[in-house]
Amino acid sequence: MPTFGFVADDLTGAADVLAQAHRYGLEAALVIGDAPLPTDTDVVGFAGPARSLSGTAFDNLVTRDLAGIAALNLEVLLYKVCSTFDSSTTIGSIGRGIQLLHQQFPLHGSIPVVPAQPAFGRYTAFSNHYATYAGQIYRLDRHPVMSRHPSTPMSEADLRQVLAEQLGDEIVPGAIQLPAYDDGTFKDAWADRRREPGAQALVIDAVGEHHMDAVAEALTREEHGHGSSIVVGSGGIMAALARCVSDQPARTPGQQKPSGPVLAVSASASSTTAEQINDATSNGWEDVPVPAELLQRDDPALIAALDKQVSAALRSGRNVVVHTTRGAADPRYGASTPVDAGYVGTLIGGIAARMADAGLTRDLAVCGGDTSSHALIAMGVRQLRVSDHFVTAGPILRADGASAVGGCRLLLKGGQVGPTDILRRFAGQTPS
Repeated sequence: MPTFGFVADDLTGAADVLAQAHRYGLEAALVIGDAPLPTDTDVVGFAGPARSLSGTAFDNLVTRDLAGIAALNLEVLLYKVCSTFDSSTTIGSIGRGIQLLHQQFPLHGSIPVVPAQPAFGRYTAFSNHYATYAGQIYRLDRHPVMSRHPSTPMSEADLRQVLAEQLGDEIVPGAIQLPAYDDGTFKDAWADRRREPGAQALVIDAVGEHHMDAVAEALTREEHGHGSSIVVGSGGIMAALARCVSDQPARTPGQQKPSGPVLAVSASASSTTAEQINDATSNGWEDVPVPAELLQRDDPALIAALDKQVSAALRSGRNVVVHTTRGAADPRYGASTPVDAGYVGTLIGGIAARMADAGLTRDLAVCGGDTSSHALIAMGVRQLRVSDHFVTAGPILRADGASAVGGCRLLLKGGQVGPTDILRRFAGQTPS
């Protein structure tokens, strides 16, 4: 039976949870939709598009997944959110997710929130959150990408304030800050803050892996008599939990070997993904931009034309990248906002499914956090497991055999994830 479980608010984030567990020798699987949870793993969880949802749709999805995971006798339950904490009061609200956790687990105390992922350049210091971009560390509200996120721009770096607004609560969440790790007060602060009356959440600082390991140890050794320990966090806390129970050294990436031409599909507006697309197309990949007209409405003729272009390139042995935008400066992006994540995710996922079903590619990359869940749903995927360690937060996955992409090599890449040449690495054109 699984030791750890998770409910993830997007698919690329869930893939990172799998990657961190796999890296330290744990067997992990995630399911999409209402597929049954496997029991032959150490880590198991649900992934859905909650990060792009609001209102009743968000509540229904998260409530369903929490109820499903609650049936397992888990040591720790992770509510997986992005390590950049992008969310708002109306879209993908982390605060609302915490409220739903309390509804499912009413006897649980204040829930620790630990989004840091130091290995990935995400840090929390004195409750303010930071993220790396282009080799520099930025406070969240000044981050060149996250402060301008297309759907959930972050204008506040203090996570206590972010959560207070999303929770609609006059009580600002408490915190455990950096000095507690060094002055011997961490354990006492953890116990005290977790029992604070009326508090829904608790923000935990972390800027190094030793901080993450201290949190993981507190979670696994917690005695509360009311089920699983619960934490809100990123792949960073899963890595720490895996280190806490595994005696295996960290796995290292292997060289990637595609079986034929690679197809990448992207609905990410991130400048990081734009650079990766530019790198691929400037090195011989077929460039297939989705027409702006198709970003707002379904048009069978335009979709057929796209399919024809993609299939012709794959048949000729060329790698292909299909994209809805190359960053926020792309004229298609400006002309098409707001773009519905469900629609564009389904659009690019459908293209990938048809190419795989036709046998034109067995190597697929899906780029974009908010849209990835919709893309995988369009492919008919119901379960994913890791087949190979690759880049931080971007493992190589395999899908269940019943899906259109069953047996394919899959890369799920969030908008901010990966080196510039990640697509060429996936295609085996540059060393991993």
